[in-house]
Amino acid sequence: MASIRAHIWNGRPTPCEHDALPLARIGSVQPHGVMMVVVPETGIVEHVSANVQDILGIPPQAVLGHSPAVAFRDGESLARIGEILRPGRRYFDNPTQLVAQGRRFEAICHIREGRLFIEIEPYVEAEHDYQTMVATALDAVARQTTVQGLFEAAAKMMHFVTRYDRVKLYRFLAHGHGVVAAEFHAPDSKLPHSFLGYHFSASDVPENAKEILRTGKTRQKPTQRGSVPLLTMGSGGEPVPSGDAVDMTDCWLRGIHPCDNGYNRNLGVGSNIIFPVNIDNNVWGLFVVHNKDEKFLNYDSRAVIEQLTMMFASRLVELEAQEARIADRQRLSAEMIATVDGSQAMLAAAAAMRGDHLTSARLHAMHAVSRHVAALAPTYVSISGVEVAAAGRAEDRFSSDLLRLADADGAAVLRAGPAGHVHLVGATPDALTVRGIASLFGSRLPSFDSSEWRVFATDALGDYTPAGPELRAVASGLLAAPIGHRGDMIMWFRRERIVDAVWAGRPPSAAELNSEKMFRPRDDFAAHRAPLAGASRPWLDQEILLAAQFASAIGDIWSRQARGVSAPASDQPGDPVVVDVRSEADLFAPRGAGTLPATLPAAPGSRWHSLA
Repeated sequence: MASIRAHIWNGRPTPCEHDALPLARIGSVQPHGVMMVVVPETGIVEHVSANVQDILGIPPQAVLGHSPAVAFRDGESLARIGEILRPGRRYFDNPTQLVAQGRRFEAICHIREGRLFIEIEPYVEAEHDYQTMVATALDAVARQTTVQGLFEAAAKMMHFVTRYDRVKLYRFLAHGHGVVAAEFHAPDSKLPHSFLGYHFSASDVPENAKEILRTGKTRQKPTQRGSVPLLTMGSGGEPVPSGDAVDMTDCWLRGIHPCDNGYNRNLGVGSNIIFPVNIDNNVWGLFVVHNKDEKFLNYDSRAVIEQLTMMFASRLVELEAQEARIADRQRLSAEMIATVDGSQAMLAAAAAMRGDHLTSARLHAMHAVSRHVAALAPTYVSISGVEVAAAGRAEDRFSSDLLRLADADGAAVLRAGPAGHVHLVGATPDALTVRGIASLFGSRLPSFDSSEWRVFATDALGDYTPAGPELRAVASGLLAAPIGHRGDMIMWFRRERIVDAVWAGRPPSAAELNSEKMFRPRDDFAAHRAPLAGASRPWLDQEILLAAQFASAIGDIWSRQARGVSAPASDQPGDPVVVDVRSEADLFAPRGAGTLPATLPAAPGSRWHSLA
């Protein structure tokens, strides 16, 4: 479902000092392999890692400015290097087998920003052959029928492929934090400590690291030994550090930041692999695989991991949809759209009536529609104020269905224009607060017209705009979609869900996030109990898509009927009006339990206090 997840705002709102680390242009290479960066048009090496002599037996100055072939003597290897360097080549049959110094290597090649990257790693045998790994792992994932079963099976299959000591499936949550949703230990694991159910702070994953993870690249760190510099030819003909000149986003051998190495050492980890689970180009979570000792994984095994991860993501979307009964809710949406469409015929007929003796018939028709379409009929006008929607009443079934559609606790239909009103269903902020939230789109919140799908979702509204405890209680989760282009919209709300979380170490304070502490390896992973608040249940991609499609369909009905049906007669000037007993028209009436004041309980100086 292309681009839907891009509309979920659940990133880390609090900046961290190490977010801007130049991880893609780190200027160093992991010590177990050699990297060569070649100008494709000339076949000349522009950059090479400083360890080329230790691994291939040739000094950097003998490689820079020459063909990569100078590092090889074996005839087959020279022929394969020649094929890699063939002019105009853009795609490669990775890996390419090479021999140097009597040792076997694998070359992995790719093109980025007009440069050919050749990464040369020692060859290691896989625990299983490629076909066995693929067939076994993918079959295990495909057979799962529940989301939690999928989590556990995938973690087990990651161990089957890697034979590492511990596999963790790490799922990102609101505020950028994460939780270990599944875990598998090898029978003879040297890392017996379990982190299952532990939460990890958002600061553990810098934003620049997430940008790289979005590419889907598996990250192997077979050793925690320090990285070596990438070199280029200096002005005097001597090798000098390349610095940040090379973008190594897609490189397996991209160097490791010292803070990252220290983090793993403090965990007792000698080797690890990180591979992202991406859904719609956004990072849903990570498989984090740890081994006590150094351990190398060949290219075929990593390719299987990437296939397994993609299969996992696809199956996850399917199972989440099944468990959330998305198919039933799609049918419900179609019925609701048909109800709105059909209601206009009743209103149009009532509008065509003339004479005082027909007034009661017209009012009866409009009142009947009000009970069923909950403010979504394009020309609906309330006569005496719509009753508060109650899920248990048959006449309010449509309002109840509006909540079921998105599995929400509350909903609001906002009608724009000088005579516009807000229709509220279930647990919601008051009408004035709803208008205040709507006014933020295009400023604090993104514009609906900035991308293909006109929809917005967040599990943590308070991360992006001032919100006091009363607002967070009923509207931590927000799913909003516009109806047409006049400013009308539907909002769905979810209540705050406070989790009594166990953390792997105390989460850093706001002051610590912007201190030098963020550049030192974390060394505290002991269980620490603290609540995770300010967020609702997460919105599923399928729920967001369904909401966007529903609002779009309602907008189409309005547009079509505006072209072909005259609005019914009304004493109200301007736009159609829908009145709710909790709307602006009733701001001074006594408030029931659980309703909010007219202004948001926000931080001092908040723009919320001036909204009307």
